[in-house]
Amino acid sequence: MKISLGAKVNYYSKCPFCGTARAEGSEKCINCGKSLLQITEQENTIPDEDKDIALYKARDEKTASENLKELKGKNKFRYFMDYYFGKVVFGIILAALACGLLYSFFKPRQEPALYTVIVVNPFTPTAYDQFKADLEEMLVTDPKHQNIILDNNYSSLIADYNSGMAFTMHMAAGEVDMVIFNKDELKYQVNSEALIPVDQAISKDIFNKLPDDIKIKVTPTYPLDNGDFKYGEEAVYGLNIEKFLERINGFETSSKYCVAFTRITEKHDALNTVVKYMFDIN
Repeated sequence: MKISLGAKVNYYSKCPFCGTARAEGSEKCINCGKSLLQITEQENTIPDEDKDIALYKARDEKTASENLKELKGKNKFRYFMDYYFGKVVFGIILAALACGLLYSFFKPRQEPALYTVIVVNPFTPTAYDQFKADLEEMLVTDPKHQNIILDNNYSSLIADYNSGMAFTMHMAAGEVDMVIFNKDELKYQVNSEALIPVDQAISKDIFNKLPDDIKIKVTPTYPLDNGDFKYGEEAVYGLNIEKFLERINGFETSSKYCVAFTRITEKHDALNTVVKYMFDIN
């Protein structure tokens, strides 16, 4: 028999089952083996100041919310921290993750109206911001679904392995439309077949309006298996943008920068607009 806390215990003088007298010190009948324990009354042995704690410990007899309502002061706070706090925190974290996933799923997705790679950024911070703002004004018709990307996290496509790999991956993903870099980088990318001639990227009419002194001609060189080289057809693969940089930066640049266009671009209308803007063509 399980005896609860605070109960007074007596023993039957005779077995209530068979009537055999209780042997001295025995808790069971010597005849039938039945228990002779007799619980006569239940006393409250819990001090008044600990009644809340007793209720807290006996929460298995009531619901958690009922116990919380009956507790007071620090015991109520302690009960809340023990029983509810972890669940509340977990619920908040779960709700935040769910909201984040829903936002990511339902938020308007932006596609680049123009994706430009800039190798060794020739723009001052102010000029960079102005260039991007001008492109947005010219090319972005729906800001919720379009944006302009000027990716200037490149030190060199030739000497920097990480930059070269990043450029290759963006090209493989079909993202890059335009590249701003120096003439040496231009020749390297022409030989890597990453670029197309300017007159294939923009309209013939706009190309013919460009001054000849800004057109950079390159003859592609392709290595053969026997160690020799095969030469491609000379064409204009880049446009010198020194005057444009001088205009937007407010001073002359020491490096010879040019703009070129990738073989994967499909944004020919946007490139027409950009070339007209950079070289003041009407």
